[in-house]
Formats: sequence, structure tokens, C-alpha cells
Amino acid sequence: MKLIELTKNYFFLAFLTLLLSIGAFYTFKALLPEKIFAQTVYDNNIVVDSLMLLAMANSSKAETDYTAVDNINFDGLLRFFQKLFTLEKTKKGSVRIAYFGDSMIESDLIVQRVRKNYQKKFGGQGIGFVPLSNLTHYLSGSIQYEYSPEWSTYSDFTTKKPPASLGISGFVSLANAGVSVWTSYQSGSLSLARPTLFYGRSDNSGAKLTITADDGTDSVQLKPTRILNKYQLASWPRELKIRFDNAESIPFYGVNFSGGSGVNVDDFAFRGSSGLPLGKLNTSLMNAFHREFDYDLIILQFGANVLKPKLTEFDWYANGMIEVVDHLKECFPGADILVISQADKATKYGTEMKTDTTLAALIQAQKKYAYNTGAAFIDLFQLMGGEGSMAKWASETPPLAGADYTHFNVDGAKKIGNLIFERLDQEYENFKIKNNLYAEISGEKNE
Repeated sequence: MKLIELTKNYFFLAFLTLLLSIGAFYTFKALLPEKIFAQTVYDNNIVVDSLMLLAMANSSKAETDYTAVDNINFDGLLRFFQKLFTLEKTKKGSVRIAYFGDSMIESDLIVQRVRKNYQKKFGGQGIGFVPLSNLTHYLSGSIQYEYSPEWSTYSDFTTKKPPASLGISGFVSLANAGVSVWTSYQSGSLSLARPTLFYGRSDNSGAKLTITADDGTDSVQLKPTRILNKYQLASWPRELKIRFDNAESIPFYGVNFSGGSGVNVDDFAFRGSSGLPLGKLNTSLMNAFHREFDYDLIILQFGANVLKPKLTEFDWYANGMIEVVDHLKECFPGADILVISQADKATKYGTEMKTDTTLAALIQAQKKYAYNTGAAFIDLFQLMGGEGSMAKWASETPPLAGADYTHFNVDGAKKIGNLIFERLDQEYENFKIKNNLYAEISGEKNE
């Protein structure tokens, strides 16, 4: 009996201690600074990036000096437009765009429509660069993409520090030791444009790559001797599966699907990102990617994760993104930069969904960092209709936006992609008129 009573007492004390601990946790949590608990989980190991939280914490609340910037011309895209003109005139060469963004461009939303419009006008095939594994569903709208669970995938949003430099997509994939890993791609009715594997440096000289494309299989030893290595996997297959054996410690960055001359557009989506982590990309590795792809335009479309309740000033963000753009210019020398603002976002005020009251300040900050870095700027908020447009898009039949009044659905993304392309194409045609280039094209056709 004494043993039973003693056990009950211990159980009661343990239970009481647990209750007191829970109560103390919530008491102290309410007293501690909010930013300690600010990381919001979006998916497995994916959070709002810590660099944004750090920038917010270090910003001065007195720092609210917004320089009014009304209109930014497109002189920041002159090299890009000249490259497009050369392609249009000669039908030779290629133009490449790296389109960086947050979850607004996941699954190739928006970017797919921009790519299709450019390739329809200037030529080009393929969907660009795709990682070997990911932390979210990626490019499912453009390619069927599966991979084995034995891949270890890292990005700036993982809880662990990446053991290798991140690739151009912001991800790096490493094979777990002692197991085979694989990735497969399928494009449906279209062929996969010249798939080429890209991987990094390692002391591992025993890795074997097995390639199965359509009906054929081939094997090759990998040679990870340089900071960036490549191997063309096939020509134009409908289906592709690649298996890696003994490949541990080799950083794998992804497969490029691009064919011949024309325009190529890469979709690099960073869910939960403010864009600030782009400032951590390895310069030497990005220079190596740039030598391979020769980027002509870098597009930045961020902002959805920066908007927070009661956050009314964004100078800290503008200053941080100025540093990011300067870093990207070192990574991709010669490439022009285009900043696309945050789209409209609706928040419930009373009983109505209205444009978020903090959005105007964020867009002004985005315009500010574009202006101060010589980048071009597209005001997506105005392009989609301005005040109240997100609520309208979400309530249309059929709807063009999701129930979160932030993200576009497939139909809405197509419309946004068309609007962005039409805006850029309008400025390109203005560039030709201003520089009297139509005569050159008509002269080439007459010959």
C-alpha cells in the first residue's frame, strides 16, 4: 500500500510540475520580445528567412526617410533590350533570364507565361534550370518531377547550415552515404530540351551516374574536379531518370533544360523569403554559373513575406535589398536588374476585404531600392488594377486569386505573367522606336 501511495504522490508531483512549466512558458513568452518567436513555419524545415528578422531587429524605428520616387524609366534594361534586338534581327544567339521570387512564382506560376510569351516572339525551347530535389513541390506545372527520399536537400531556409554552397536555384542536393539516389523528369507531350547535369567539387572520385532516357541506358563516372562541373545527359528525351551511386559529398545543383537559340527563363522560387538571403549566394560559384548561362536579366519579385501586421516602415528592407542587388551584380556581371513590386494584398477591415494599409509603404521601399541601384521597376500593384484589385480578382467567377487574398491561382498567374510580359515588351518596342531600329529589321527582311 505504501508503495502504491508513494507512486501516486510521485505521479501527482510530476503532473503538477508539468502544469507549472507550461504556465511559466506562456507567461514568459508574453513578456519576451516578439521577434524571438517570429519565425513562421511554411513547410518541412522552411521558415521566414532569418536575415529578414535580423534586419527588422537591427533597424532604427526613427529611420523613416522615404525619398519620393515617382517613375523609374527602363534605362536599366538597355543591355537586355539590345540583346533581344540582336536576337530578333539575326535569329542567332540566346538571351537568358533568371527570375527570382517567393511563393508567388512557385510551380512555375507567372514565370511559365512570361517564358512562353518570350519564346513565342523570339524563339527558344525548354523550361530552364530545375534542382534534383527540393523542399516543396517545384515546377509541377511545366514538368513532372520526382526524386528519391534519400536525397538530403538544403537551402537558406533549412534548420541546418548547408554543408556545401547553394546552387543558382538556392538549393543544393547531397546523396546520403551508402545508398543510391535518383531523380526523374517527364514533360508529357514535349521533349526535354538537352538536359545537362550541373554539380560541384568533391574529393569523391568513385561516383557513378546511370542515365535512362526513353529506351536507352548509359553509365558514366562523375568527375567533380571543378567548382562547377556539367554533363549532358541526353539530347531531347521524353522521359529521363538519373541514378547516382557512391555519390556522397558531391554537391548536386540541378539539371538545365534549354535548347539552342532564343530566350531561356529560369524559375527560382524561394518560399517564405524576403529576397535578402540572395545576398549570401557564393560569388565564385555564381560567376561559374554565369559563365555557363550568360544571364542578361535578373528579375526580383519579392514582398509577400515582408508585409506584417502593424509594420509601417520598410527602410530597413530597402537598405538590405540595395546590398542584395549590389551582390547580384558581382555574381552576374553585366546582367540588368528588374524589380517587380508586391502585388495587391487584401486584409479584412471590419466586414470588408480591402488593400492592406501597409502595402503602399512597402512598394515605395521597393521602388526606392530599385532607383538607388539603377534597376528598372514594374509596379505590379498598379498593373493589376491598384486599390482593391486583389479582392476583386478573388471574387470573380471564376476567381483569379486564392482565399488568402495574396496568391494567384493558375488562371490569375497566367494573367499576371501576360501583364508583366506586355509591360516589358511595350518598353522593348519603345526602345526600338527611340533608337530607330525598326529600319534595321525591315532592311534585313528586304534583303
